Amino acid sequence: MTAGHCGSAVILGAMTGLAAWRNVQRWMLLLAGLLAGLGPAAAGTLTRAGVQALFPPPLVVGERSADLPAWPIFQRTGAGLQLQAHAFETIDLEPVAGYGGRPVNLLVVLDAAGRFQQVRLIGHAEPLFTSPAGTATLATFAQQYEGLTLDHQVVLLSPRAERRVSDTTAGLHGVLTGTVSALAIDKAVLESAARVARARAGGASASAGSDGPDDRYSRSGWTALAAAGLVQPWRLTNRQVQALFQGGPAAARDPAALAWADGPAVDLWLAAPGLPQAGRNLLDVPAWRQVRAAREAGRTLLLVIDGGRYPVMAGAAPGEARAAVLQLRQQGRSFSLQPLPLSGGLALRGARSGVAGDAVPRLFEVLPAADGTTPDITRPFALDLAIQRGAMADAPPVRHAVQRPFSIPDVQRWQPQAEPPAWLATLRSGIAQRGADLAVLALALAVLTVALLNQRRLTARPGWLTRFRTGWLVFTLGFIGWWAQGQLSVVSITAAVEAGVAGRSLSFLLADPVALLLWAFTGATLLVWGRGTFCGWLCPFGALQELSGRVAMVLGWRQRRLHRRTDQRLKGLKYAVLALLCGGAAAGAGWTDAAVEVEPFKTAISQHFQRDWHWVLWALACVAAGVAVHRGYCRYLCPLGAALAIAGRLRRWRWIPRRAECGTPCQTCRHRCGYQAITPAGAVQYDECFQCLDCVAIHQDPRQCLPLLQARPAGQRVVPIMPAGELGR
Repeated sequence: MTAGHCGSAVILGAMTGLAAWRNVQRWMLLLAGLLAGLGPAAAGTLTRAGVQALFPPPLVVGERSADLPAWPIFQRTGAGLQLQAHAFETIDLEPVAGYGGRPVNLLVVLDAAGRFQQVRLIGHAEPLFTSPAGTATLATFAQQYEGLTLDHQVVLLSPRAERRVSDTTAGLHGVLTGTVSALAIDKAVLESAARVARARAGGASASAGSDGPDDRYSRSGWTALAAAGLVQPWRLTNRQVQALFQGGPAAARDPAALAWADGPAVDLWLAAPGLPQAGRNLLDVPAWRQVRAAREAGRTLLLVIDGGRYPVMAGAAPGEARAAVLQLRQQGRSFSLQPLPLSGGLALRGARSGVAGDAVPRLFEVLPAADGTTPDITRPFALDLAIQRGAMADAPPVRHAVQRPFSIPDVQRWQPQAEPPAWLATLRSGIAQRGADLAVLALALAVLTVALLNQRRLTARPGWLTRFRTGWLVFTLGFIGWWAQGQLSVVSITAAVEAGVAGRSLSFLLADPVALLLWAFTGATLLVWGRGTFCGWLCPFGALQELSGRVAMVLGWRQRRLHRRTDQRLKGLKYAVLALLCGGAAAGAGWTDAAVEVEPFKTAISQHFQRDWHWVLWALACVAAGVAVHRGYCRYLCPLGAALAIAGRLRRWRWIPRRAECGTPCQTCRHRCGYQAITPAGAVQYDECFQCLDCVAIHQDPRQCLPLLQARPAGQRVVPIMPAGELGR
């Protein structure tokens, strides 16, 4: 851990046990679900002529179809055209919003083999990358996908990691402080390409949801399906079948069996095609659609891949020379089968180990039992196979039954499951990647909650509050800000306003689990303590100002205290800034992206002062303002603070203790309040209170609080004297 994180040791030492972390995750996901919204997405901007300019002759760009918003790219071969690739904009297929609330857009070229030939950044609204250098950083990140295939498992690494690619995996370097932006690009590229590949391979629409809401599966070959028990064999040789009829009237009715004793009489593979992992890999698109429709109608299907001499049937006529009649048994009940004409065929081509080359796929519906009970193939069942040898002359057919138990291993894993919404998948991915940071943050918030609920105990002894608060501010700046990138921003508010007016989804607010947890905690504490919990304890830039001010005072600098009227007027400025930003966002004004730079958080916290000189100068000026006047930027200019102050008016508790003597005659708390949030009458202005707890400490200190001082014996009274210039303000 770097030196910037060492201050967190004060808090981390008290954090033991992670038993409550699962509950925190569930709470976060539930809250996120309430915030997720749906809305129309933007469309791509490129034209066929524009794409053709990127692919000069002999390449030819074709027209896009209604089902596949991608341009086919052909190469002239003599008098004909040969398909080489598809080019598409990700915003037309997978409009993934980044941190700025608007979808990133990339041009992707995917060749016929599923390999990325080109990945170019077209447009973005990511607030951390608005400069030309920032855009170049995102473009460089996107270009890493070139040369990869859809079969690669992509992992995003740290910004300083080297790109590592093998035949099956690809580790790509991330971008500095842009985790959400990198995840948005990753999802946009891979998901849109997967839609194009599915549509191109099976003729299905590439629009979202074309595979149905519960068709999640991974590509799998025959061997893997058999190993997982999703296809299971049943084989009876001619010798085994002959033994069934030996000594009976039908013993000689199959001469071929006698001549080839070890040959297959019954040779079938059984599958439950309604399980997406089985059905999507075994069947082509038309057949899968048939199976899915039947499953959604509540029907139970079995797929038999039949390669034996005795064809598998649901029922056999007396004249059938050879037949294997299939029936299902479960919990003492018999279930008949009904054959269904298969709309398509098998998707798997090439060698399939153990399967006859001329095997025929047969689809059966399992009918309810006589008492109306429906079968449940997720539970163990048995198959009865009645082997029939047909009539000869006037002799009737003869049947002998064999039975075999079946069960699908780990069946719950393969059950149809609804595809989670994109925001939930992104949030889960973020939780998995940042689990350690989230655990530390959750425990830290629990510690802070306990401390604030026990404010009288925290402020009871001299020095306790100062040590705790200093350690916490170091933790907030070092861990929450510079390490975990948990700096909340007004950008989230303006982006939400812009998205709401445009009808876009608000799910981008859920992309960063660290920010989501902080927003959730801030929202909850607004109802209890107002804005002070975040502004006073959890804002990294606020912590930077306060710590800088403390260092300056140690070096001899004395912070200026403004006249009360001047202070009150300047505090209204932040509300004007907030109104201007939100108004511009609602109107879709182009200047809003630049105007939000009034917040120096991006420069000082998110990018560690690694930006163009003018942004660094502004951030340093804001820090200097906090050194000159206690937390000057927070009190007078911060639009996020203004928004929290407005929301904080929902608070229903007056948690700061007061006495009748506060204000008259005692003015100690007012003069000692660095935020000037106490009126001459002694009332606390909670909209401007940063919850530093200094006044709570004074309230119970008999050496500082005048009413407590007056209650002491006369010989023990020491009247606190205010510095000259403080009185009357």
